[in-house]
Amino acid sequence: MSAPPYPAELYAALHRGNPGDVDFYRHACTGATRVLELGCGDGRVLLALAEDGRELWGLDLHDGLLERGRAQAKAAGVDAHFVEGDMLDWPAELAELRFERITIPHGGLYCLLGEGELARVLDNCARALVPGGELLFDVWAADDFHADADPEDQAPSWQDHLGRFEIEGRDWEIIERSSWDPARQRIDVVYTHVPVGSYEAIEGHLPQRYFLRPELEAALAAAGFEPPQLHGDFAGAPYDAEAELMVGRARRS
Repeated sequence: MSAPPYPAELYAALHRGNPGDVDFYRHACTGATRVLELGCGDGRVLLALAEDGRELWGLDLHDGLLERGRAQAKAAGVDAHFVEGDMLDWPAELAELRFERITIPHGGLYCLLGEGELARVLDNCARALVPGGELLFDVWAADDFHADADPEDQAPSWQDHLGRFEIEGRDWEIIERSSWDPARQRIDVVYTHVPVGSYEAIEGHLPQRYFLRPELEAALAAAGFEPPQLHGDFAGAPYDAEAELMVGRARRS
């Protein structure tokens, strides 16, 4: 049985990206007249890309986050299209459009859990980009972790107290726990949200399948992209063993 949907207000409050990500995507989308974000959530990044004459599209499976995005776009006076759907099988209203940029921020690629799903998404992106258009993404850096970490170092009972957060006028304590399966490249994270003064916890599940640099580069090439630019942060640092992020730009051939 699948986990219940992650409540939109709790997800949006906790998952706010990494410092510098909005500026990176804004700069990388310079000159683009039509931009699509896959896994757009509530539009945290997408709405920051608004410029006169630019057409913004966002795709996500979570109807609650999409509703938040539509409300925030209306409040900001931004004309953006929030579409409910799966990045594996794009809805008809997106299928015929072509984009100068497609973005997948904040680990969205790691939401592709099944075999072959990365290839399907990259094929979709390549078909939807104009010649010379770019796919932009960021994920946490998995290569050094996968090579050097030891599953036995992470006890099943391990938990991390992330702190107290005020979310829509109420205080919450948030605890993180995770399980790692290196053979499947899976890390499944559960965030436990506990309202202060209450014992009724709400859990948010975030399953991930991470990709290593060689397989990501091979998948991009197979989909018709030029060799990507991969960096270790949003300022262009090298992607090496010290990197905490993998930030990529891949141009469609």
